[in-house]
Amino acid sequence: MQAKPVELPLIECSVTFLTPEEGGRATPFPLGALSGNGYRPHLVVDEKSSLNATGDGWNGEDYIGVAFNSGPEHPLAGSAMTVRLTATYFPHSMYDALRPGVTFTVREGRQVVGFGSVRRWIR
Repeated sequence: MQAKPVELPLIECSVTFLTPEEGGRATPFPLGALSGNGYRPHLVVDEKSSLNATGDGWNGEDYIGVAFNSGPEHPLAGSAMTVRLTATYFPHSMYDALRPGVTFTVREGRQVVGFGSVRRWIR
């Protein structure tokens, strides 16, 4: 008898990516990059007004691993968008911090490329 595959939880969030002038990504996302669990940045629970990294993920900041499950086909930097994130390492205690209303920054390594807030857990 085969084990049933684990269905990972999805988290609905509002996310805004920074423009290159604000210190965000230098190149735009390719078409459809925010869907299909291919884009895997980290989230750091933080005030969205704090758009600078204060550590390196090992010195005072908890990096939370996620994958972008679904989002707009043509994401625009500087515009808020609704996305669904996959909690890729669930169950793990790092996800306890992602409660509805919590704000976070989106990180590619040490670089802050965006910010957002949790709306709700879907499953």
